[in-house]
Formats: sequence, C-alpha cells, structure tokens
Amino acid sequence: MTFERVPPTLTHYAVDARTLALTREFLQERGEHGLEGVVLWLGWPLDEHHAEILAPYAPEQVGFKGEEGVAVQVTDEGLSGLISALPPGMFVLCRVHSHPSEAYHSELDDTNMIISHPGAISIVVPFYARSPIVLPDCSINELQYGSGWHELSRAEILERFEVHA
Repeated sequence: MTFERVPPTLTHYAVDARTLALTREFLQERGEHGLEGVVLWLGWPLDEHHAEILAPYAPEQVGFKGEEGVAVQVTDEGLSGLISALPPGMFVLCRVHSHPSEAYHSELDDTNMIISHPGAISIVVPFYARSPIVLPDCSINELQYGSGWHELSRAEILERFEVHA
C-alpha cells in the first residue's frame, strides 16, 4: 500500500537498533562541539496506524550557540536535497534532535516546522546523546491538529514505539 501523504492516524512506529545507534553517533558528535544536532527518521506507513522507520538522515544543518543557549537549523539546501532524494511513498516520519541538558520540547522546537503533518513526531534526546538513546528517557511529542505539540507519557512511548534488532 502506497500513501500520497502521511496518514494522520499513525500511532505505532517500528525502529531498529541500528537507526538508534546511527542517530546517537551523529548527535553525540555534534554535542562534543557544544552543538545541537538534528536527524530525520525516514520511513513509510505500513497501514493507517503502523509505520516502519527505514533510515536516519542527517540533512545539512547549522548549529548555533550563544548566551541565550543553543539551536539547530536545517539549511534550505539540506531541505531541498532531502525532498529530491525521497522515493515515492517514503516520508519524514520523525524529527530527532538533541539538547545539552534535560529533554523537553522548547518553544523554539514548537515553531520548527521541518515536519508539520498532523501526527508528526518530534523526539528530543537529552545530554547531547552522551548515552545510548532509550526512547522512554526522551521527550517524545506529537503534533495534534489545532492544538500543537503534546508530550507523550512514558506508557504511551512504550506502547507506540517498538525497537527491534
């Protein structure tokens, strides 16, 4: 089944341990320089409720750090390259980025619309991914139509995300 767009009804995501490891590797390397990083999880819907994450993708990005904190932005070239490289039926299902301390969805994260479809998932990894990524230890947020980003509870994360070898 091929979809024209990401179904807003997706609730379950399968992700492999390799994707988590590659995501951590990139975010940790950026963190060693005191910078946030962003990785996009590419995949496809299997049906109206289930999706499979197929690969992590680190687009061209610029990190900022200053007195007010840190931030990361995907460049226009990075976004264009991503769009032109995506095969039909594959989508950006999740945005994963790091924070230097605790994991939470900041006001700036709320306005970063690299993904903006209803049901979009934004994952914030704490402490620049110095430790392996354990999804329930992250801040995982879902974009709900008309009401913005809402953080999933630990129970919801365990129910909705399946990590396999």
